[in-house]
Amino acid sequence: MQTMKRKWWVVIAVVLLAVPLRAQGRALTVTGIRGVTFGAVLPGVPRVVLRTDPANSGQIDIRGPKGPVLLTFVLPVAMTGPGGALMPISFGAGDAGFSATQAIGSQVGFDPKQPFTATVPNNGRASVFVGATANPTTNQRAGAYTATLILTVTVL
Repeated sequence: MQTMKRKWWVVIAVVLLAVPLRAQGRALTVTGIRGVTFGAVLPGVPRVVLRTDPANSGQIDIRGPKGPVLLTFVLPVAMTGPGGALMPISFGAGDAGFSATQAIGSQVGFDPKQPFTATVPNNGRASVFVGATANPTTNQRAGAYTATLILTVTVL
């Protein structure tokens, strides 16, 4: 008897509004660079993507005035797939990270479920990295799944 493996290709789309704002003479822009990518997900087996994963973590770049900013996420609880199928997704206490150098290896971790205050450096550039966990059910429908997370950046 041949066992068939079903795989899912899952991507979280990072949708961000890059609305330029003027503060301290420099416009604020927030740009999604890449979404969290789960790749092949097997039924009943959670798939974890760490915020430090250079290939699969999400990355959002911030350009704006130097100084403090408040980072606030709106996070999905599920991804939507074929025929409206849902796959639960979760975010842990360390699944987001702020990097004043825009380097994935130089992050301060934080809980994306809580507002986080960070400091944009003098060059006006920083990045936020995001990881997550896909939690497929044992009878999860095969196919591509997506969800949207929103990051709001407020200049303080």
